[in-house]
Amino acid sequence: MLSGKQIKECIMSREIIIDPFEEKFLGPDSIDIRLGNQIMIAKNIADIVDSANPANFWETKEINEKGFILNPNQFILGTIYEKIGIGKDLSCQIEGRSSVGRMGIMVHVTAGIIHAGWGITDPSRITLEMYSVNPNPVILRPGIKIAQLTFVRLDEEAEKGYDEMSGKYTGHDNPHPPKGL
Repeated sequence: MLSGKQIKECIMSREIIIDPFEEKFLGPDSIDIRLGNQIMIAKNIADIVDSANPANFWETKEINEKGFILNPNQFILGTIYEKIGIGKDLSCQIEGRSSVGRMGIMVHVTAGIIHAGWGITDPSRITLEMYSVNPNPVILRPGIKIAQLTFVRLDEEAEKGYDEMSGKYTGHDNPHPPKGL
């Protein structure tokens, strides 16, 4: 796992792209990232969602400084404020910050790995899979430190990076719904 010093060195050499980069968010072995201003709310469509061809059950919303109220047991897709790119010899893990977790908010339901070569040719915003287990509504405001990224160096560079293999979830500035299994 890279130290904060190594993360900064990788940002300076463009092995890692974090735009905008603010050094104050750098920790001993991670960097904090902020919540963006767009979300997609999972709507109850009173029908079965086919995982091979997911129906459009999303409502897109902009959130302003007043925030968005995330209700108990509600699932949304969010986006981060920063654009991210990762070299082909690095992998990244996204995790919630402890203060967010202690509010009962999960920032990724299952997809915590950002693969080698993700967004390096087209830095993009990561989509967050957010869910509240808090029995109370929680206000989420754009710009809050929502998650943190940690990085690991691979033993060798990936033959093909994520962008070269599929890149189906890069190149977006907004939360991106599922494309099907």
